[in-house]
Amino acid sequence: METLIDRLRAVRAFRNLPASALTKIAQIASPPTTYQAGELISDGQGDQALLLVVAGKAKVSLLTADGNENILYLLKGGDVDGQAALFVRQPRLACLIEAVYPTTVIRLRHDAFQDLLASSPLLARKLLNSFGARLAELEVDNSRLHLLDAKERLYAYLLDWERDYKSRAPTS
Repeated sequence: METLIDRLRAVRAFRNLPASALTKIAQIASPPTTYQAGELISDGQGDQALLLVVAGKAKVSLLTADGNENILYLLKGGDVDGQAALFVRQPRLACLIEAVYPTTVIRLRHDAFQDLLASSPLLARKLLNSFGARLAELEVDNSRLHLLDAKERLYAYLLDWERDYKSRAPTS
């Protein structure tokens, strides 16, 4: 049976944190909740929390003025959403988050997270670096989306995939 700490370690932002830091995070985390395909994980109404996807897949979308769904991105096991909710107290963009497959999530609330950061500067630095790396990834994705045509974007994604695959492959 997986412990909460094992589930937190599955989240990319927390993967390299020491057990002591994961224990502190586990103390402020909500219990894991599993949503079935089609269930709404968040309706975008004032959720001041970081959403940790520990397993499954969810889509994040907005409804257009004419009622059509505009899918912004997908979240898979290991992803986080709502990082800004941990640092600033403002309403989140009214995005809907819906499970695509059975999806297990953990939430970290703003107030508890702020208290944890105040009590552990080392943890704060490690998390800031992790979130900064994700921000850099988003900037690359955004620049590709706006500066490259579809063929160039696909080529860039394939090169990224190859680099990531090689970095994870066992060496002989």
